[in-house]
Amino acid sequence: MNGSDESTNNNPPEIEIPTLITWSQGGNEVFVEGSWDNWTSRKVLERSGKDHAVLLVLPSGIYHYRMIVDGVPRYVSELPHVTDERGQVANLLDVHEYIPDSLDSVAEFDAPPSPEHSYNMEFPTDEELTKQDPPALPPQLLMTALGGTDHSDELAPKAKPQHVVLNHLFIEKGWGAQSLLALGLTHRFQSKYVNFVLYKPLVRR
Repeated sequence: MNGSDESTNNNPPEIEIPTLITWSQGGNEVFVEGSWDNWTSRKVLERSGKDHAVLLVLPSGIYHYRMIVDGVPRYVSELPHVTDERGQVANLLDVHEYIPDSLDSVAEFDAPPSPEHSYNMEFPTDEELTKQDPPALPPQLLMTALGGTDHSDELAPKAKPQHVVLNHLFIEKGWGAQSLLALGLTHRFQSKYVNFVLYKPLVRR
């Protein structure tokens, strides 16, 4: 008996993950039922404006579920779904703990290690402090949608924008060799980046 208890205690606890289920296609009373409890119960979705939502805490796994909207079984056609042998359609829900796709994307923000001999207790002299002037502009301004000047190959893949330039409006007068006012904005949507560049002639008075 004790051996059985010890083996049970040695098993790691099952991780439960908060999972949000939503319905945005109307209805007054909306419930959800699924294979996480073998279709034995229905959870009510709370209404917020035109949408309904419920937060479930589920173990990791793949589940089937469907909505019951005003007493009628429904499913979300835009999400993954399957049809069983009886012709009933259910959505698929993949519940798993989030793990970053690549740790390299996180490591790129780490500062490079500096050598130990670069540290000492000596205060820098005036000559060392004035050896190099600070940049006139932040270097990030050269990485924006307006910063690139090479347009020889517009279809070539561009470097991924840094996060510090996202959702900022950049303005440049006299863009290139032309009398233009350029407005640039870089926006991120999931894993894709979109550059918006607007040009307007400068009116000289």
